[in-house]
Amino acid sequence: MTSSNVVRQTPSPRRWQADALSAWRSAGQHGVAQVVTGGGKTTFAGLCLKEFFDTYPAGRAIVVVPTVALLDQWYVALQEDFTISPSDIRTYSGEGTPDEPGRINLMVVNTARKQAGQVASFEPSMLIVDECHRVGSPENARVLDGKHSATLGLSATPRREYDDAFEAVIQPVLGPVIYEYGYDEARRDEVVASFELVNVGVEMTPDEQDRYDRLSRQVSTLVRRYHEGDDVESRIKKVLRDRASVSSNAQARIPVAVRLAGQHPGKRVIIFHESISAANAIAALLAQRGYRVAAYHSAIGPDMRRDNLRMFRRGQIDALVSCRALDEGVNVPEASIAIVASSTASARQRIQRLGRILRPAAGKDKAIVYTLYATKVEEDRLLRESEQLESVDRVTWLKSTRGGRDGAPFTA
Repeated sequence: MTSSNVVRQTPSPRRWQADALSAWRSAGQHGVAQVVTGGGKTTFAGLCLKEFFDTYPAGRAIVVVPTVALLDQWYVALQEDFTISPSDIRTYSGEGTPDEPGRINLMVVNTARKQAGQVASFEPSMLIVDECHRVGSPENARVLDGKHSATLGLSATPRREYDDAFEAVIQPVLGPVIYEYGYDEARRDEVVASFELVNVGVEMTPDEQDRYDRLSRQVSTLVRRYHEGDDVESRIKKVLRDRASVSSNAQARIPVAVRLAGQHPGKRVIIFHESISAANAIAALLAQRGYRVAAYHSAIGPDMRRDNLRMFRRGQIDALVSCRALDEGVNVPEASIAIVASSTASARQRIQRLGRILRPAAGKDKAIVYTLYATKVEEDRLLRESEQLESVDRVTWLKSTRGGRDGAPFTA
């Protein structure tokens, strides 16, 4: 069996992908590629897959991903970009596992803890770990068990922020960082598009503002008690979560997100919200206005999710409305507008969402990221972020008045 039976075609590699492939080859088909989000990690991994199957025609590949969304991304990309037959691909997740392995086995990390070693045990195997910073914990590190003929780690940020698990756990199996490709290089090579940040303030209802203020006062009281020696740390965290929930679920975020999408007719738009019900509401409102729109989240079955991704990639729908499921996953160069209706304070999540629309495409001169905020805490976080991000063309601050109803203006 030859590699042509598995990877039937490969896209022409970009300069960095060819260089990284050479580095991976020189390292004995082992190593980690540190590549900016949006730089083309999945395509690079596909090139490595082809080389692995050229070397080991009877081999078997295991691709470990952190989320079902990223599994969907790989499933669609392998078929659309590399013309790999669905019969050669198996998927392993909480939604089910196959009766027997395939040539390429896509696994969500929670399932891979038990399955990866078994799938690789009888064949020359290649282990690919996408977003490899995720497998540094003791539980997730079980996906690294086994002896592999080839390995590849992929991440924009492989070295973990709060521990040395990359050096102690990940690197001994996957190999060291063999190639780095950052945002500035990607901008220079026109691998990522130029982009503009637009931060839009929304108003909470009087009831929402009252609840937010009451929780803020509780935080202040608990923090004072904490500094006096009281054991209230867990209560502080809970009240902070409750307060963040009030803000992230502010009613105005839904109509404002819909209005912003309406300002870009004919553009491919990705909209994010933390809540499935809110994502469905946004999709329904857009559909009422005649948009070709689909939702993408964990409450939708795998076949429909993957079909929605395919349709978005092909331009058969204009807007995709998602929850956190797409933070690490979708590869849609044609998308030029992202609307973050609500989000957590995670810098890593923010980087992932920016990366969703920073891919270049024909006729795409700039990407725009809208972020909605409802509180001073969010505003301050966005201000700090805008000061730290490099190569942003422009940062604009707007306010949505009267809850973002139709006809309500955005003001500077």
